[in-house]
Amino acid sequence: MTGLANNQWFWWFAPILVVSAVGVIAALSGGYVRKVLIPRVKGRRVD
Repeated sequence: MTGLANNQWFWWFAPILVVSAVGVIAALSGGYVRKVLIPRVKGRRVD
């Protein structure tokens, strides 16, 4: 294969990886805020 053919898969695969990574980071951040930070602010004990 030529160099161009080797890199073509990246152009459609990269956006999928980026969107997935952003989604995972957002989900982890949201879960942390919901389970840890909000109860701390409201004065409840966090286990």
